[in-house]
Amino acid sequence: MNHIERVRAALARGQSDRVPAGEFELGAGLAAALLGREEPGGFFEEAAARELLGMDLVAVTPKAPLKDEGNECYRDAWGRRLRQQGGLITVQAPAIAVTHEAAGYRLPAADVFDLLPIRRWREETDFFVFAFVDGPFQGTGNLFAFTDFLLAVAGREEAVIDLAAAIVDFNVELARLCIQAGAHAVIIGDDIAYDRGTYIRPALWREIFLPLLRRQVEAIKTLGVPILYHSDGNLQAVLPDLAALSLDGLQGLEPGAGMDIGMVKEQYGGRLCLMGNFDLNLLTTGTPAAIKVAAERLLREVAPGGGYIFSTSGGILSDDLPPENVVALYRAVREYGACYQ
Repeated sequence: MNHIERVRAALARGQSDRVPAGEFELGAGLAAALLGREEPGGFFEEAAARELLGMDLVAVTPKAPLKDEGNECYRDAWGRRLRQQGGLITVQAPAIAVTHEAAGYRLPAADVFDLLPIRRWREETDFFVFAFVDGPFQGTGNLFAFTDFLLAVAGREEAVIDLAAAIVDFNVELARLCIQAGAHAVIIGDDIAYDRGTYIRPALWREIFLPLLRRQVEAIKTLGVPILYHSDGNLQAVLPDLAALSLDGLQGLEPGAGMDIGMVKEQYGGRLCLMGNFDLNLLTTGTPAAIKVAAERLLREVAPGGGYIFSTSGGILSDDLPPENVVALYRAVREYGACYQ
C-alpha cells in the first residue's frame, strides 16, 4: 500500500499492511539533523526527512498574510500584533482588545490565506495531506486575550457567541478552499481542554460550542472528505458528545492528561479512527531503548483491528527534540506497526 491508501484505510477504521504514521509538523532544524545537514532546508528537505522516518502524512495550516510593522513586529490578517524572534512568534496584542468590541469585528477573507503549501504537498509528493482549520472554541479564543475570552463565554456575552458562529462560516469556507487546493482530509484544531478537563464547564461547552462544532463538521462533510478533531488535554467529559458527531477520527489523546487510549478505543473505536497518544515528554527526555519499549506497548494495545494512526499526542516534532530519539521512535513504529495489524 502507498501512503495515501494506508491513511485512508485507517480513517475508515480498517487495516492496512502496517500502521500508518506521521506528525503534522516537523521542524526544519530537526529535519536537517535527521538528514545529517548543518543548515535547515525547505520543502524538499522536509519531504526527505519524512520519507526517512517512514511517515505517511503531513498537515498544513493555511497561513495568514503578514504586514511588517518594523522592530520584528507584524500585523496578521486577523488583526493580531505579532513579534518574531528567531523561530519564535509571540502575540503582542490580540485582534480584539476588549470583548464588547467583538460586535464590530470583521473577519478576513478566506481567499487571502496561503494555500500553495497544500498544492505542493499534493502535487509533488505522495503523502496524505491534511489541512488544519480552527474549530469554534479555538478560532474565537485566538482573537482575544484568553482569560478575557473565557470570562466572556462564562457571561454568555452575545457579541462573542455571534462571532463564534461567524468563525464557523469562515472555517467552512477555508476548508473548502483547502480541499480545492488538494487536501485529502481536514483536521479541526480546537483546543478545548487542559490536563484536568475542559477550559469551561462541559455543560457550558455543550450549550454554546457543541452546536457550532456540529454545524461546522456537517458542512465540511458535504465536501466529501474525512474529518479529524484535535484537542490537547483531558476530553473524558465530552468524549460521548464528540463521538456522536459525524467525525471520522480523534487526534491527541494526551497520555499526560489522563487519556487512556485503550479505553477510548474499546468504547469508540467502532466509530472513530484514533490518532496520537505517544508521550512527547518521553520523546524529549527518554532513552532510545525506553522509547522503543513505549512505542511497542502502545502499538500492541491499539493497533490490532486497524483504525489507528500513530503520532505523538501533539503531532509536532520541534527542533529541540533529540534526533536519535526521533529515529528510535519511528524505527520502532516501522518494526512493530506491521506486527500488530
